[in-house]
Amino acid sequence: MSNFTETWKGIATALGRSERWCRYMARRPGDPLPVFKVGGIVRLNTNDLEDWLSRQRERSIRPQQPALEDVALRLIA
Repeated sequence: MSNFTETWKGIATALGRSERWCRYMARRPGDPLPVFKVGGIVRLNTNDLEDWLSRQRERSIRPQQPALEDVALRLIA
């Protein structure tokens, strides 16, 4: 069994999302979807995907810290 998912369609199926969403997440700044190309074929390592999904879960569960500007505005208002 391969440790890689190939093609945008295969990646989208593995994530249960659209191909468009996967391409967007691969281009986003910060923590993009960990895809890479080999000979023009896009690949996603399943171990890298699990690590990425874990970081996304932690980010969504972690309480959001308000920005410093928001705190100042709340104190004044």
